Amino acid sequence: MTKKDENFFEKKMDRREFLKKAGIGGAGLALGLSGASAFLAPKLDKQEKISYGNEKIDFYGKHQAGITTPMQKNIYFVVLDLHTIDKDKIIQLFKDWTDYSSKLVEGELVKKDGQNALLPPSDTGETVGLNPHRLTLTFGVSASFLKKMKLEQKRPQLFRDFPPFPKEQLREKYTGGDIVIQACADDEQVAFHAIRNLIRKGRNAVTLRWSQSGFAAIGDRMETPRNLFGFKDGTANVTKEKDFDRVVWADSKD
Repeated sequence: MTKKDENFFEKKMDRREFLKKAGIGGAGLALGLSGASAFLAPKLDKQEKISYGNEKIDFYGKHQAGITTPMQKNIYFVVLDLHTIDKDKIIQLFKDWTDYSSKLVEGELVKKDGQNALLPPSDTGETVGLNPHRLTLTFGVSASFLKKMKLEQKRPQLFRDFPPFPKEQLREKYTGGDIVIQACADDEQVAFHAIRNLIRKGRNAVTLRWSQSGFAAIGDRMETPRNLFGFKDGTANVTKEKDFDRVVWADSKD
């Protein structure tokens, strides 16, 4: 250490001076979690970039993806309220969401931009250059949705609210809602981008009620991961198809 270095550490400085000397002032402070993780992530060569996160999960199938799918690292979960009861608008919204979702899980933009350069882009663009990272999009509707759409006769017999639990302290603004969308992916920005564009497409029919992001230390996906309390959640979950048919999936008989 030189004499100059010693003087640097002995010198008294204010907060601004410290941040300036440390090289994290100004724009450096604006790095969010995703930006910081990208900045600190190990560099990949060109071939690694092409293959990294390239695994895709089909959107179409007998059942929705994201339920029996092996767990991904990140989740973005939103609950939406309807602000229209126009059935034709809601039907069109689900058709649009289906189209968007089938593209998003392939790592594509939701829509190509038009010819007018003065209009905003059709896709928000956060995933340009990113692969799908096993993105799944799972949709659900509530009893209130069925009631608003006058579809209560379609409600399965066991489709009802949970009973109260001892000592629970639920906040009303974080309960209820009409539609739920779950986006899971091995890259948090991919999950966020999907939800953002789906909500953007539905802004004339739905409003955001609440949202929650999360992550899991999934390891090799061969065992149940631990939560932030140190416990393994889900060790008793069903894993066989016949059990899913019994306790998860509903059909016309239900």
